[in-house]
Order: sequence, then C-alpha cells, then structure tokens
Amino acid sequence: MSNKFQFDEDILDEKVEESIEVVKVPEKVTVEAVDKENEEPPKEEISMSIIKKFYFGFEARIFVSIIVILLLFAGACFLGLKVINHKATRRIKYEENGNIYYQVNLKDSVSTTEDITFNAVDLKNIKMTFDYVAKYDEGIKKNNYYKITSIVSMYSRDTHSLLTQEDNDLVEKKILPLLNEKYPITEVVDIDYKKYKKKYENYKDLDIQLEVAFYLIQGNETRKVSGLVIPLTKDNFELRKYTTINATREIEEKVNIWDTYSLVYGIAASLLTLVSLILIYRTTRLVLKVTNTKSEYEEALEALLKNYNSIITVAGEGFESIVPEEKEVVKFDNFEELAKVSEEINKQIVYSKINNVKSEFILESDDKLYKYVMKEADLVEDDKNKLENK
Repeated sequence: MSNKFQFDEDILDEKVEESIEVVKVPEKVTVEAVDKENEEPPKEEISMSIIKKFYFGFEARIFVSIIVILLLFAGACFLGLKVINHKATRRIKYEENGNIYYQVNLKDSVSTTEDITFNAVDLKNIKMTFDYVAKYDEGIKKNNYYKITSIVSMYSRDTHSLLTQEDNDLVEKKILPLLNEKYPITEVVDIDYKKYKKKYENYKDLDIQLEVAFYLIQGNETRKVSGLVIPLTKDNFELRKYTTINATREIEEKVNIWDTYSLVYGIAASLLTLVSLILIYRTTRLVLKVTNTKSEYEEALEALLKNYNSIITVAGEGFESIVPEEKEVVKFDNFEELAKVSEEINKQIVYSKINNVKSEFILESDDKLYKYVMKEADLVEDDKNKLENK
C-alpha cells in the first residue's frame, strides 16, 4: 500500500484516549436515599366515625302533625273569640269622691261650723275649698275636665218657680291630672258675699240664691259633683252644701281597634288557621300516599288478574296442602305458560291468595295439576338480577 494511507499508531492512540470520558461511579449509595426514593406519599386519614341520624317514622310524623294542628286551631279559636268579643265601646267603673269645706269670715270672727244660722249683715266673705278624687278600675283614654262656676238663680216668691239664671266660671275649664289611675285635685275659691248682696238688694219680691258648683266634664256630659248654696235676699240663713261620697259610677269609652289589638288578633288567627289548613292538607296527602301505595308485587298481581280475568276464577284457599296423590304436579316459572295450557284444555285457572306476599294459580286436568306460584321475593330477586346484568 502507499505510504500516504498509513497512520501513525501513536497519534491515533492519543486521540482515542482523549476522546474517552471516564465516568466515575460513587463508591456506595446510602440506604436512606434509596428509602426516600421508594417511599410512598402519605395517605390521607379517613375518618370512620359514624354520624347517627334520627328519622321520624310514619306514625310519629302523623301523631306530631295532629298535635301541632290541634294547638294551632286552639290558638286560632282563642284569638278569634277575642275578635268576636271585641266591642265598639267599653264601660269603665270608678269610685268618685267630691267634698267641699268652707270658712265664713264675719265682722268680728271666723266661723267654720256648719249647720248654723248666719246674719246677712255680719257676713263678709266665704272661702271654699273643693276636693275631688276619682279612682278608675282601669286606665281611660279620653281626658276628663272640671270647672267651678257661680250660678245666680232668681225664683218667684209666690210660685217658687225659676225665672232666670246667670252663671259665671270662677275657675276655667281644666284637665284632671292623672296619678296612678286616680284624679286628685284641690281648688280654693273666695266669694265676696257683700258684693253679691249689694248687686241684688233691690230685688225684694224675688228669692235669689248663689250657688258655687264643682262641675265634672266627661265628653259631652257635664254634671255637678259638689257645691255650696248661699241665699242672697234673706236676712238670716244657713249655708247648704252638697257632696259626692264613695259614689260608684261608670264611664263609656269608644274602643280604638289599634288600642285593643283586635286587628292584630284577627290577622294572627287567620295566619294560624291558614297554617293549620296547610298542615291538614300535607298530612292527608302523606296518609293517602302511604296507605294507597302498592308494592311492585301488588301492582303485578293486580295487572295479571285484570289482563287474564276471562280465564281466572278466584278461590278462597290455596292448593298446597290438598294436592291429590294420584296427580302429577307440574310447576311453571311464569303465568304465560299456565295460560297456554288453560287454552289447550279449555279450563279455568283457579287463583288463591296464600298471604300478602304469595299467591297460587292452579289448573287441574284429569291426571295433572299445573301450578304457578307468584311470590314477592321472586320479583325482588328478578330486579336484582336485572341490575347486575346491566
């Protein structure tokens, strides 16, 4: 070969050695590192605690519903009676006391003695104190008022008939203060007797008297409670007073529907009645739903008896215990096979109910007894098989 194709072996060996990269292998691998690599991720802890739930049974739910309905109806009736017994007006009883004390100022002395005769010439003025208190059985809504009035009355001496009357308010109309359903007041009035005497001294042919009266004003009613009568045309006279002591009276007030909560009672009674009716409706539906619900077995039996009523005769007892020994018993797994045999031999199938979950269908020929037994357990088992085969 030509020299130009020859290689220098030494040079080639150096180049090979330079191109080879030496990989160093660790002398040992720690066990901990291997364990960490193979370690499985931590699993979440699963709580196996059982949460108990309480369920009402059908009978308990019906019982509770009936109790609640009765309570709601009782409440509605109570509130309804309050509305029915509501009155447009109410009468409030109260005890009334109205008294008067007077002091007569004479020329030379002062007299507080009652039932004595006074001389008109000696009498100067009369100081009167009116006390009034009324105690009500319950609070009243409308205000009461009072006033003190002087009344001058003129009478005929011959016929004693009233000719004319003049009045003047000595204490203007005031509201009665309320204190714990009591109305206590005290008013003092001073009458200048000489002034009145002089004014009417020329009326010799008439009997004239001055009356100072305490009036109570209740709505449209105004009445006298106490007073003092003073003659003006007599030379010698006695003072006559009238009072009201421990008088039991009544006051009539219009009842505001908002004050007595009548409207609130009516609305509450309506709501309770409505809730009661809703509960009755729901309870009735629940009862009908439960009592009228038929099992799959009952529905299947009913459909079978309806569809094959032309070839089925209903019997009272089953045939399990009365199969004749000389006859062969042939059992079918479905009713359709029994129906075919019935058509072939032209005989009726006898149906008998064994219990609530089992029925028998019997067809009897001369030498054989054909039987189909329908059981609820078989229907349940068929449903399970259908689910498993899906």
